[in-house]
Amino acid sequence: MAEKKNEILEEQRRARQEFLNLKKMQHGEMSAPPKPSEMAILPKTPKEKAANFWFQYKWHVIATVLITAVLAIMIVQCATKPKYDMEVVYFSYHTVMDEQLAPVKQYLAQYAKDLNGDGKTAIQIINCSYDKNSANTQYAYSIMTKLQAMIAGDENALLFITDPDSYAYFGQLSEEGIFEGEPVVFGPRFYEAVHQENWGDLPEGLQISCRRVTDTTLEKKKNVAKIFHASQDLIAALEENQN
Repeated sequence: MAEKKNEILEEQRRARQEFLNLKKMQHGEMSAPPKPSEMAILPKTPKEKAANFWFQYKWHVIATVLITAVLAIMIVQCATKPKYDMEVVYFSYHTVMDEQLAPVKQYLAQYAKDLNGDGKTAIQIINCSYDKNSANTQYAYSIMTKLQAMIAGDENALLFITDPDSYAYFGQLSEEGIFEGEPVVFGPRFYEAVHQENWGDLPEGLQISCRRVTDTTLEKKKNVAKIFHASQDLIAALEENQN
């Protein structure tokens, strides 16, 4: 009987305490407890822990994987990117495909120097050819914009292959001219070396010139002197071996 009475008194005490707590929460004297839905349920088994980790950090994991993949691709691309000793700009008013210029790289490379020290010579040809009679003015504008950007500030691109018409364009840019000396006209040996059955022959009358560096914005570039002398040597070697 006494035990029953104690249980009743305990229930009454608990009820009064809960009532007092409710009043305090209503008056801001006490913060409300978290809702059952907000109460953390700690995972116990390995499966529950793995599921909880993925729920909490899945976006962090996904972002980390994506960033790692992008970095890996960039590193591979940088490691496998060809290292060219010099650049040659091909500017003509007769459109040619990059495939037609592939043998030109090989032909010029035999007269080039190993400037980057990798034990071989490699030439990059930048195709700036377009048909000046074409109605595609937007394409012509993009080509000329690229050409002008290289003239203004690309110290690696000191050699220019042109035809007589496109060569005349450079005469309009400066009264003293932008090239060092006279161009060297490619002879029969060149056209025999670059001939391709599948892609057709390059236009006749092509010539190669070296960009003048003195009194230009290129003069202060770090490696321009080395590239300029190598370009001059290449042109001299070509001139001796054209016929």
